[in-house]
Amino acid sequence: MTSPTLPTLLDWYSLSPVNNGVVPLIFAPDTSQIELSDAERTSMTLLATKLLDSQYQIELSLSGMYYAGTNIVPSLGISVPPELEPLRATLGWCAAGVDARSERLQVLGFRMPGQTSISDDLQQVWQANNFDAESRLVHDTAMIYGRSFVEVGVNEDGSPLLTTESPHNMLGAWDIRKRQLSVAYRTYYDVDPMSPTYMKQRSTLYTPESTIQLYHDSKGWKVEDRNDHKQGLVPVRMFSHMPTIKSRFGVSAMANSWRNCQDRACRTLVRSEIASEFFATMKIFLLGVTEENFRDGQGNLVSAWETYTGRLSALEADANGNLPQIHEVRGESPDGFISTIDQQAKIMAGLTGLPPQFLGLFSDGNPASADAIRMSDFRLKTTADRLCNSFGNEWEAVMRMTYAVQGEKIPEGSERLETDWAYTGIPTPSADAVTVTTQIGAGMIPPTADDALAACGWSPVQRQRFEDERKRTQGTQVLAAQLGQLQQPPKQAVDGQQPKALDNLTAKRSTDAATAG
Repeated sequence: MTSPTLPTLLDWYSLSPVNNGVVPLIFAPDTSQIELSDAERTSMTLLATKLLDSQYQIELSLSGMYYAGTNIVPSLGISVPPELEPLRATLGWCAAGVDARSERLQVLGFRMPGQTSISDDLQQVWQANNFDAESRLVHDTAMIYGRSFVEVGVNEDGSPLLTTESPHNMLGAWDIRKRQLSVAYRTYYDVDPMSPTYMKQRSTLYTPESTIQLYHDSKGWKVEDRNDHKQGLVPVRMFSHMPTIKSRFGVSAMANSWRNCQDRACRTLVRSEIASEFFATMKIFLLGVTEENFRDGQGNLVSAWETYTGRLSALEADANGNLPQIHEVRGESPDGFISTIDQQAKIMAGLTGLPPQFLGLFSDGNPASADAIRMSDFRLKTTADRLCNSFGNEWEAVMRMTYAVQGEKIPEGSERLETDWAYTGIPTPSADAVTVTTQIGAGMIPPTADDALAACGWSPVQRQRFEDERKRTQGTQVLAAQLGQLQQPPKQAVDGQQPKALDNLTAKRSTDAATAG
């Protein structure tokens, strides 16, 4: 069996006929002839060499293959015949572990310190760049490959431009003291037919002082554009999954234990498939029969199916009166394979923190009550909350950077900017409403508090609409009350009695008349 060819950065590119069918390779640039400073030249050479290292690309590709379920799981060479070696089984357990986390990571907006509602300015930037959808790509890529990148630039009209990038094409160096990238490098082939550098390799070097764009042609590398912004920051943020003190570049969520467990289950499925063809079917042996027993009335040999369905029940004795002997070997039960797969599913559930029913329905994996469901979901929710803290820190840095790239002053207090995430647990609207109502009744929170609506699961947009509607309703009520007072008729006498104010006026007039007399 030959080793499979792992997909590389340009597998998709091989579909384009270039240079008479010869596909050009992305390569590290020779920076000796490029107009760069010594620090820029060193940074570009080191990062490009690491990014284009074959082992680095293979590790990334292998993670992508496990997520897509296209990884090759070879047999152990014991129970699988060589002729059936190409038979493969595909399980999506690794993808299920990643997707279960990703589905709970939804950014609703950003709140400045002291505010209960999301920032309209930052929400405008977020939605103008379509990051309601693009943010999911950042989260998924970080969990699959260990890291992903977001670049902050400027559009032609001066508005912030946010773009995402894969670790296949981008890498950076980490500043331990500042806890951010000190330099970043990106390279790719330009496949936009409308671009002046179509079918050429492009690269971008990001430093704290400059952003340098380069391209490669037949004469070598050339600097296309250089923006010396002098802002002292690299306009790139790296989203790392489970970084450590030793390495801030993160690791794939699909740990080796996940992959090994999925491989074992895949091999068991292959053995089960082979067993169903060879060992799970009943076998029949006939003793004391000749070829003549399997001919029809015209002397023609009957088919195997006709023999199985009819001839076996109508065999005659031979000339000596001996009946043929029929022996059967019953097929093997698949229970052993099923038990093994169930065992691997339980191991995978323990490794990933997924409720057992996420990996297949079986009797002891279906919680019967809401409390049991929440308890089975506790570990997954905790994991999602930790990811919110990690990824939220990077999103807040990205949004602060949008002010800097526009030349605006970063608002005071923005270092305490908070990401507003959707609830990461199992929604329980009825129970949440009862809890909030009880706290309002106890005087713990005001009835119109924004946090009260958030605890009930309403999004920032919905909460803002509720606030606007509340203000409009209150204004209408005040106006109606004032109009009611203006239209109220004067007080009339009751039972022949004059109003008290009128009695006082009459008495005063009598006193004045007596004094004048």
